[in-house]
Amino acid sequence: MEGVVARQAWGLAQDGPAWVLLGLTRQSADLCCVHTLNVLVPPQGISVIHASWLSQALVNAPRPKFGPRYRLAMSVPAHALAAGQMACPLDVPQQAWPSEVQLEVAQALSLPPEEVSFDFESEASGAGMAGQIRWVGCARSLVADYQNWIAAVQGWRLALVEPEMDAARRGAQALVGGLPSLLQQAPQDWQFRWGSKVLPDLDGSSRDDVHWDGVLQEVLSAPVGARLVASGLALKAWA
Repeated sequence: MEGVVARQAWGLAQDGPAWVLLGLTRQSADLCCVHTLNVLVPPQGISVIHASWLSQALVNAPRPKFGPRYRLAMSVPAHALAAGQMACPLDVPQQAWPSEVQLEVAQALSLPPEEVSFDFESEASGAGMAGQIRWVGCARSLVADYQNWIAAVQGWRLALVEPEMDAARRGAQALVGGLPSLLQQAPQDWQFRWGSKVLPDLDGSSRDDVHWDGVLQEVLSAPVGARLVASGLALKAWA
């Protein structure tokens, strides 16, 4: 059964008051395609501030019967995130860096340190020079909400939560035909490279290229944006 389940994964991305649920399935050894695309819309009169209606929407969402479990990744929208960078504290042991980052995130979100969720990565620099730590974080309560919404639905498992920009970048990197395919094909027809066949970057430049960040921001503001994010999330859920 695990071999069957591993052939598909899901992404759930916010699109205004609605959520886009997109499932990918392996088409060949290095390609996957969209097998399901649903837009989950809140019932009329239901507050979308607390999206607990998502649990029931997932129960009712049509989906292929691949197995007893559905591996899902969800995105955090940019407005709910704080992100930044800081110099690696050379006078602090590396194992203590998470505490330093946690304080930085808490200050950016105006929350107590124990009320934030965060992730970070460090970039080495030259000898005798401080490297950089790139961090991102959100309110811990938001992640807890996501976990509770999915835990309430039998068969779904929340594998991870990540920023929507990261998911969009992954989807764009893996999309067969590149970004032009977003305009030339319906999302149901998208195909993605995955595993070792995924291109390292959108244009061969570094992942922090300002130009491509701008392009992705434009994509995210378009109707197709949430579908690209959901695709990138599904690719990540396979990891």
